[in-house]
Amino acid sequence: MASIIQDCSSLPNGHIPDYPKEPGSLKDALNAALVEGFECKARYIHTPPKTCDALFSPLPGQESERTHLASHFLTVSVHPVRTAGSPIATNDYLNNHKHGVLGIGIEILVYTTKHLTTVFVSKADTTGYIPNLPPSRTKAVCSASLKWLVKKERSKHPSRKLVISLFARAQDQYLFPGSVDHISKHVLTDRQLIKWWAKVLDSTFLTGTGHGDASQKQGYLTVPGFTGSELRQFYPSGNITIDGREHWLPGHPLRELAETRGISSAAPPRCLLPRFPDDPKARYIIDLDEEVGLTFTDDAPTDSPVKRRNGQWSVIKDLERFWEAMEFRQECSSGRMVGFLWLVISPLNPMGGAAGDDAAVEESQESSSLGAFSNDPASQRRDDTPTPSGQRNPLKRKRKVLTGPIIPRKPRLKGGSSSHTGSSGTLDGMINPTASGEGLILSKDGYDRAMSLLLKGSDFSKLEPAARTTSRWVADVASIAGIQGDWALDIRGEAKVELTRAGEASGQVHDLGASMVRKKKRKTEDDVVDDARTMEQRIEDDAPVIPEHRREANAIAVNVLGTSTVRKKTKPVPL
Repeated sequence: MASIIQDCSSLPNGHIPDYPKEPGSLKDALNAALVEGFECKARYIHTPPKTCDALFSPLPGQESERTHLASHFLTVSVHPVRTAGSPIATNDYLNNHKHGVLGIGIEILVYTTKHLTTVFVSKADTTGYIPNLPPSRTKAVCSASLKWLVKKERSKHPSRKLVISLFARAQDQYLFPGSVDHISKHVLTDRQLIKWWAKVLDSTFLTGTGHGDASQKQGYLTVPGFTGSELRQFYPSGNITIDGREHWLPGHPLRELAETRGISSAAPPRCLLPRFPDDPKARYIIDLDEEVGLTFTDDAPTDSPVKRRNGQWSVIKDLERFWEAMEFRQECSSGRMVGFLWLVISPLNPMGGAAGDDAAVEESQESSSLGAFSNDPASQRRDDTPTPSGQRNPLKRKRKVLTGPIIPRKPRLKGGSSSHTGSSGTLDGMINPTASGEGLILSKDGYDRAMSLLLKGSDFSKLEPAARTTSRWVADVASIAGIQGDWALDIRGEAKVELTRAGEASGQVHDLGASMVRKKKRKTEDDVVDDARTMEQRIEDDAPVIPEHRREANAIAVNVLGTSTVRKKTKPVPL
């Protein structure tokens, strides 16, 4: 941190930016975001950062960039009697149900490299059991969890650029099987979903942020098949600020992110595009790689060594051509559309030396979370002190032969967390996660198993099956973590609702007094005569004015029949 303060002297007027501090717990963030009086249970599972496959393809002849992945999954549930569309008379099982019914779920994946942190919103879904009342509970949960996680990552690496990425594609259900059959679930269209996510990111990060935040934020939107002017229909209102700057721009920041990663913006497009799971553009990248033999699989022979050496595709030579070709993909055509959104958060004073320190911290966090380090100072000295060849370390002793009775140990389930048990001799942090508000830490295998159990064998079509599915999943995750009981966080909303309509802001009804009420006066006969005269006068006033000579000419031109020309009808003579 000393290097950060020293480098801040180069800023104008010696201003030291206010770097993001360590945020509070997730429980506090949800309490502050949800409306006052709303009670629910939040369940949060996540994994420690662990080495994974590279997010970007490496340049030809170079190794892949070392990447760490941390998975986060948050659910929100409500009591069955408070769900939307619940029957008036419920059975004893629903009345005594303690786990609630899952209503909202969001999965976020965090990829960290030496120079860049990528926060990818993988999935977000609802079941329809949470009442759809303003303000939106779904928007509050997604916004609060995303903002809390971004603050947490920025507090670890204040000098590192961070990008939030997601793709908006409407589906009937993502996380909760059978929820599409629930009558209260509202499924958005592609166009509505793109606008919804743009509003969430805009209200969370771009508008209403504090002036002390030492960062620059910029949003980008790309929808294959739409030009820059056509994309403005998806932007939130108030896109242009007072100083003329736009919060959202058409296009993408991929070239900017490439320079942040230390790669030229003129590199092959496959090295500039990220490969997220279940991503439409990632599937297209795999198809393009297989065409030129850039993937080493049994089904795709390496038939183009030249293209493997230069890392180029056959037809797609730049990013502009890639997005044009995406327009004709099945997921982006035939009346469907996919919106790709980015929000780049750049520090105002990035330091070059801090990136290496952040990478070292990342590795130490991964090792400590997996129980690789010991808290014994002697063991640290033994690891740090090199031992010359041919000499034995005097502190190193032979392993003592174990003797005596064998004490049986309780078996540990595969997928359980070792960070809590290794750092402390108690399981209080795991049995009662509400004390810290951080949820459960699982291994990668345990996390994948928990997600698989939610997607398989679940039924959210009706209230009682949804409640039983929730209880089963809560018990399964507790078994994976090796704990007992419920591990939910009790959430109580604290946000005040601002009423903007007149009369609601003060909470009073404005009645007009008797002195202010004027009755309509009944018309008399004189009033009717006056009205008739007034009407005649209006007709005369509105009539066209005819000159005098025109009046005389009209009078002369009138033909008057004489009495001799008038024939009277003869009466019939009676017989």
